[in-house]
Amino acid sequence: MAKISAQRWRSYFLLAINTLLWGAAFIVVKPALEITTPNRFLIYRYLIASIAAIPILIYLWPKFKEKVGKKNILKKLAQITGLEIVGSGLALAALYSGLKLTSALEANLIATTVPIFVTLGGFFLLKEKIEKYELKGLSIAFVGTIFLTLIPFFSLNGQFNHFSIWGNLLIILHNLANVFYFPLAKKVYQGLPKFFVSGISFFVALIFFMILGWWESGPIYWPELLNIKVFWPAFYMGVFGSIIGLTAYIKGQENIETSEASLFWYLQPLVYVPLGYLVLGEHINVFQLISLIVIFFGVYLAERRK
Repeated sequence: MAKISAQRWRSYFLLAINTLLWGAAFIVVKPALEITTPNRFLIYRYLIASIAAIPILIYLWPKFKEKVGKKNILKKLAQITGLEIVGSGLALAALYSGLKLTSALEANLIATTVPIFVTLGGFFLLKEKIEKYELKGLSIAFVGTIFLTLIPFFSLNGQFNHFSIWGNLLIILHNLANVFYFPLAKKVYQGLPKFFVSGISFFVALIFFMILGWWESGPIYWPELLNIKVFWPAFYMGVFGSIIGLTAYIKGQENIETSEASLFWYLQPLVYVPLGYLVLGEHINVFQLISLIVIFFGVYLAERRK
């Protein structure tokens, strides 16, 4: 057996941190969306993250300039901005709008299938190789994802009245956005200070959601942020979900394959399934369980090694 390098172990550690923080995210956020809208919540989240990131950006600015060169600073900042409009803007707008419409557990289960989409993105955008057995496994996992998304159609006597087909489709849209975001982030952010990149993304997202929030409901109702049910979820996502969680994922996938890094998403049910039951009283049903088994079987076929 080949020895695992220190860099790879470091990547595994960072991705495990990301798994814990993002696995709990929807459970923490769901109650806040009963009080505010997804766009306004994301304003509060990124306002907190942006304020916290200011000293980090100031500290890492010289290192960033040295890395990209003075002539390429504007070009690189434009690349980061464009990429984060997709990953931190469009993707999260779809994700949180979907979360508001469906259950936290259902949203988590569908979002867990992001690796299927990211692997395809790595194939098309980074020319990462996909073997026949990987393609077969991914196809099976994709079927499980479709079944999971369409669960509201199988509603019996209102059994799934807390699910929403539109909410589920919005989360699939989030997954599709990540087809472009994570593979391109690995390429564009290679060698850059990851905390600096994350800090820039927070300001991009803050401006993006302030525009959406204004368009949605006019001036932002700032006293919402003083509501403890909104403030603490926004603080959690601003600090632990954004500054620590996003940076850990971007840095963690730097030294391993995109498809391997994305496998850590499949560990998130170990966090959100028990937490969803304890905090929100949500429990997994037989249709979700079958879908999850099909998805995990497909992942096993795709990722097994001789």
